[in-house]
Amino acid sequence: MPDLRSPRAWLAIVWSLFQLYTAKQGMFDLLIQLPVHVAFATALGFLTPASSAPLTARRRWLDGLGALAALACGAHFVAWNRFLVTRMAMVDDPRMLDVAVSVLFMLLLLEASRRHIGGALVVLALAFIAYAFAGPWLPGFLSHGGVLALKFVDLQMLTVEGVFGIPTLVSATYIFLFVVFGAVMMHGGLLRFFTDIALAIAGGTRGGAGKVAVISSGLFGTVNGSAIANAVTTGSFTIPLMTRAGYRPEFAAGVESTASMGGQLIPPVMGAAAFIMAETLGLPYWSVVVSAVIPGVLYFVAVGTMVHFEAARQGLPVFSRTELPRPVAVLRRDAHLLAGPLVLIYFLVAGASPLFGGFWALVVAVVASWVRRETRIGPAKAVTVLVDGAQNSMPVALACATVGIVVGVVAITGLGLKLASGIVGVSQGSLLVTLLLTMVAALVLGTGLPTSATYIITSIMAAPALVQLGVPVLAAHMFVFYFGILADLTPPTAISTYATSSIAGADVWKTQWMAMGLALSGFIIPFSFAYDPALLLLKSSVAHIVLRTLATTLGIVMLGAGVIGYLRAPTRLWERAALLGGAVLLIFPGALGDVVGLACFVLVLVAQGRRRAAPAAGRGRRDTIAFP
Repeated sequence: MPDLRSPRAWLAIVWSLFQLYTAKQGMFDLLIQLPVHVAFATALGFLTPASSAPLTARRRWLDGLGALAALACGAHFVAWNRFLVTRMAMVDDPRMLDVAVSVLFMLLLLEASRRHIGGALVVLALAFIAYAFAGPWLPGFLSHGGVLALKFVDLQMLTVEGVFGIPTLVSATYIFLFVVFGAVMMHGGLLRFFTDIALAIAGGTRGGAGKVAVISSGLFGTVNGSAIANAVTTGSFTIPLMTRAGYRPEFAAGVESTASMGGQLIPPVMGAAAFIMAETLGLPYWSVVVSAVIPGVLYFVAVGTMVHFEAARQGLPVFSRTELPRPVAVLRRDAHLLAGPLVLIYFLVAGASPLFGGFWALVVAVVASWVRRETRIGPAKAVTVLVDGAQNSMPVALACATVGIVVGVVAITGLGLKLASGIVGVSQGSLLVTLLLTMVAALVLGTGLPTSATYIITSIMAAPALVQLGVPVLAAHMFVFYFGILADLTPPTAISTYATSSIAGADVWKTQWMAMGLALSGFIIPFSFAYDPALLLLKSSVAHIVLRTLATTLGIVMLGAGVIGYLRAPTRLWERAALLGGAVLLIFPGALGDVVGLACFVLVLVAQGRRRAAPAAGRGRRDTIAFP
């Protein structure tokens, strides 16, 4: 239960109630809805300590002043809304009062972002601001006519083109609502349900403890969409379970980080960037969800395959099935918790907006929680949900608003088209080189930026280059979306690994490289659907989609066996090379590659079948251990 004596708790509650009210009744004018949303996020950012260091009285006073100033800026947009929406922004110079409020608001936003997101995004925003003014003095394709200061402020803060653009719109609608929905699911017991059902399904199989982590994190990610929250909540149970079963601490922490990050790839709730993608492309969210199904499932199949091969390689024991929960018993106890997610899926399939479907799914989830006393969302839990929803939404809202500065500069200077042409020119029209350049850009940007910010920036700068070379628009955006997420698994800023390695007592650096290895399929599959969008269910017959899915599935199984060094037995050097080479041929589209890749698999399978694995590998052992 939050401390209701704290102004921060009450601010979070009021913000959540405001967002839920507008989700049900409809939004206010955008120059009310979005500034108020950003004002709440900025104020909450000032009132929320960015570290565990104790606050001095002077610092607390300054933070309170910053929060009040942010709320006052939001109130200005409400009070003067009629004037702001009726003026001709591109003709009339903004009033000096509006300019002063806008500049103050932007400074407060940048400071709150610095505290809770880090300096990288703020530095990037400041660099783009400098670029907007320095255009006339820049060389080559970077040159532009420059932007007047008043016009810059007008565009960024007094229209819906900059800070209050599409990223903030998505944050103020879909993202906040689904974060609250995830909080309802977590406090209502859905996490325990997913963990128990994963134990019931996979707990008694080889590598069951690791598979439980993969399945439960994937299931929880379908309604959560936050890698960090997923890693901390599911990892507190699954990581000790894996280490108890015999997995190395680094491997256990890596599995949980990889699976938690992949939760953003699994429908129906895929994290903030997926909602931004749908809004940017003008597509129904459901079309993005449907296209993401096969690649998302393949990602988790790949991680689960590596977990299985690692357990077999080490000869790890399995948990005794007599002590594991039964699927029927788990469903009988907690099936009512699925009401909210099922209602969400129904509305999305029916073509309703995510905002409408998300609101009623949230309502149904709260009502359904009252079926059992243990899952009931009563008044105390409801307050906790409201506070947690606002607190978890705050950094996302700050990131979306801050990256809006970048989007605004790109729009007013035409930088996006220039960069797209530049990338195509550097790659000399080669799709592979362009894909590699885009991947590197996303991974480099993602080391210091949140996933949503990485996606937004790469989608406006690199995705157009892919489209110019013939990649379907949705495939191009899904490509940068994937690498925006995978950037959070690359050292040194793989944030989730810091949490999981702490739980496991593992070395952070080793955990980060282990997580990258486990997520290797995620680095290859985007190239596959960029060349052939069949995996995204685009421009392909049913037969072709089935064949590509089967080929890619076999490819990621071979990839897992090659990385771990075990298929039916420990692999020899040539077998490992054949598995890895065949995996790449199968994952990349092409009939000849599929035939050669399949031949590599059969060759290794036959070779291993003709010899007996060394006893030390634990081949065929079915030792059991007690479930902790």
